[in-house]
Amino acid sequence: MKKFTAVFAAAAMAVSLAGAALTVQAEGKTDLVIAVDADVDTLHPSDFSTTIEHDILSQIYDPLMYMNPDGTHDPEPRIAESYEISEDGLDYTFHLRNDVTFHDGTALTAADVKFSLEMYQESEYQGSMVTGLASVDTPDDYTVVCHLENPYSPFMLGVCQVHIASKAYYESSADDFVNSPVGSGPYKYVGRNNGSNVTLEAYENYYRGAAAIKNVTFEVIPDQSTTAIALQTGEVNFATIESATIAQLQANDTIAIAEVPTSGFTYVSMNTEKAPFDNVLVRQAINYAINRENVVAVCYDGEAEVNSNICSKDRFGYSDDQFQYTYDPEKAKELLAEAGIETPYDLGEMLVAEKYSNIATVLQSDLAAVGLNVTIGVKEFNAYIGELTSGNYSITALEMTLDGDSQMLEMAFTSDYIGTANNARYSDPEMDELFTKTRTETDTDARAELFDQILSKAQDEAIYAVLCNPLTLYAYNADLQCPEFPFEGIYSIYDFSWQE
Repeated sequence: MKKFTAVFAAAAMAVSLAGAALTVQAEGKTDLVIAVDADVDTLHPSDFSTTIEHDILSQIYDPLMYMNPDGTHDPEPRIAESYEISEDGLDYTFHLRNDVTFHDGTALTAADVKFSLEMYQESEYQGSMVTGLASVDTPDDYTVVCHLENPYSPFMLGVCQVHIASKAYYESSADDFVNSPVGSGPYKYVGRNNGSNVTLEAYENYYRGAAAIKNVTFEVIPDQSTTAIALQTGEVNFATIESATIAQLQANDTIAIAEVPTSGFTYVSMNTEKAPFDNVLVRQAINYAINRENVVAVCYDGEAEVNSNICSKDRFGYSDDQFQYTYDPEKAKELLAEAGIETPYDLGEMLVAEKYSNIATVLQSDLAAVGLNVTIGVKEFNAYIGELTSGNYSITALEMTLDGDSQMLEMAFTSDYIGTANNARYSDPEMDELFTKTRTETDTDARAELFDQILSKAQDEAIYAVLCNPLTLYAYNADLQCPEFPFEGIYSIYDFSWQE
């Protein structure tokens, strides 16, 4: 899925691994190799857009608070040791620890927190994490006060996702700030070989104590079969895998598998700025044309839940009363005829990243069955993301995760996010206003009703053709001690250790 150099390296690795021993000794081991299927495009703490970038940056940077993954989602202290919320819900006061240092040895203070929050405000990718933030005050070096425009119940959840970065380091070199990041998290950045790997090492002065895993390498291996071999030989210790390799890995008792539910979704995005996708009848027809059960069976080996709603069934705002699209080719044909589409009709190119080409192939067949023809165009992942966000496509299929509070779904539907996560390039004042209301509504029942309106409208207008909610699948060496993975599959290497 990445650059040619990475593909070549992965192929070479497959050959070298073939003769390697099939077990790995964990005793005394302090290194960890994690396989990722794509390179990072940036290491900017707030201007990242992919899950892989998030996973790496979350080891380098720490947030003010951390959302407890135990199901209660109660905020736990990280850089902040305590906090208060004013009675009117407009002021969040954070009291910082005084023993936090950045990886360059400088002390982390309130000025860095203010800088980071304001940096997120300006980010076109992660700005939603600080939705509602009006201003930030720093009464002293270890106190931060966030002033909100209006009460906003998901504010704390967003703050838990904000990477706190060094203001002084940014001011000394904006280029180094991105390319050689300095955080205050459990791991410090060592280096990067473009298209190949990113390396980290434990920060021995980490305020929570040094991590048990001392050296971490994120190895770019685009090919899943190569990753599966590397896991079995011990060349790779941890990886997100695809369902096609799960049976092979489950048969190996040196490998553990974790199947983690998430709110991520697989979907077809249609560029509503281009004909015929500007016609709601065509979008509805495409929704009916897709056999979602077959997509799950063929592309995910059953490791996903069929769902045409962008909101997963475990997420706030979902209701069984909200409309679900089913497989109905005849209904699709009727809607196409109503839209004035004479079949066979050429929809042009379905542009996808390499990792989604199998999904595109299944969809191509479904669409052809109702008279809609597409060719499939495949691009390297980062090049694909560039085309997607610029709107230089007509129809595509991909996976996306907008985790956190359901408010994050506004990134897929509102005008402000055209060019980032609103891949349909959908713009509707009513939808924008509904999300404005959910930001400020503090009554849970009233907020649920607003989300019911949002999700019903999204289904009625067939803004996307959502297919399913895939499970996140992790495979790792059985001697690697990993805590139970929470909903969304978020992991912290700080919590990992090798069995003694």
